[in-house]
Amino acid sequence: MKSVAVPTVFLVGFALLSGCVGKGKYNDALDDLAQLQSAYEAQASVLEDVERQRDAVRQELVECTDLQSMTARERDDLRERLEQTLALYDERSEERELLLARLEELSIIQREEQERNRIYREFIEAFQSQIEAGQLSVNISRGRVVIELPQDILFGSGSATLGDEGSETLREVGEVLATFADRQFQIEGHTDNVPISTRQFPSNWELSSARALAVVRLMIDAGVAPENISAAGYGEFQPRASNEEAETRRLNRRIEIVMLPNLDIFSDSPVGRDG
Repeated sequence: MKSVAVPTVFLVGFALLSGCVGKGKYNDALDDLAQLQSAYEAQASVLEDVERQRDAVRQELVECTDLQSMTARERDDLRERLEQTLALYDERSEERELLLARLEELSIIQREEQERNRIYREFIEAFQSQIEAGQLSVNISRGRVVIELPQDILFGSGSATLGDEGSETLREVGEVLATFADRQFQIEGHTDNVPISTRQFPSNWELSSARALAVVRLMIDAGVAPENISAAGYGEFQPRASNEEAETRRLNRRIEIVMLPNLDIFSDSPVGRDG
């Protein structure tokens, strides 16, 4: 009996797919996109091979007009080969459709990355004067667009009350953010590791959170929709630099305005679930 050869190239591609689905993280999904595209192209070739096998067996059946002249073993072998080929064709077709669906999901994530980069360039242009004046910086960190403002121009030591210079800078930022009605922003407060213990701020948790909330209120006054903004306080636990020296310690005292990824693209999606 002739055996039906199972092409191996798709098995490699499907292994890549399984790894992608298991990660479920934005940046990991982007990294896997190119591999999945290659796997899909390879699968298209595999399916063509299976189609050729199917057609060859069918043609052989057509040509065997006198089945009675065949031995029982030959007839059984021919039927088995046809069944195997048809089953393989159905299996590969289903796997290709699954791969295509997941590839389309990752393409959506890729478009989100492109949109993020476009907004990043807009922020650079919109805040050019503030960047040059050292009032803020704009960068991409962990897949997020981050507007960073040093504490020194926003708050006094141990205080969560915004000063005039900081308020003006934040108001200008808020007016720009308000134009992105479809995006979510999180205000994140950070401190150095110098402890604070007052009635108002028992620790740096409370101080960083209060500062973030003060910025949120100003952002809303500047036109940012309340449903598009949130606050988080990280205390001293996400430092940017060493806390050993005063010069580097000041880099850890900051407010970050983070544009969050569009999480709607992960809704009900296998790519968005950790496995």
